[in-house]
Amino acid sequence: MQLNTARLCLDCQELHEESACPICGSESFAYITRWIPAPERRTTVRPAPPPNDVETYRQLLAADAVAPRTAQWLKRGALVAAAVSVAGWLLKRAPDKAPATKRPAGAPPSPEPAARNRD
Repeated sequence: MQLNTARLCLDCQELHEESACPICGSESFAYITRWIPAPERRTTVRPAPPPNDVETYRQLLAADAVAPRTAQWLKRGALVAAAVSVAGWLLKRAPDKAPATKRPAGAPPSPEPAARNRD
């Protein structure tokens, strides 16, 4: 039982920690710290962390933010490969779009417009 939470029942003088006395069931109590002062729980102050720890953490976090050169080159290479493949696909499809009209198989060639004489 901790001194900070110990209660004295005012009816039967029993020490307990509950809201009601476990012996008589009375709810009238007084904290023991009223007569016995409780010492401060923390007797020593926590030491402040040395400033070099903060700098070490900053360096560790900054190292994670900077990507290695190998990873950068791999990303660039993948981007270039994707661009080249898209460009090749577009160039391959460009000649297919050039003939605007298609004639059915076995049809005679369409007559070309007659040349005009300029006199």
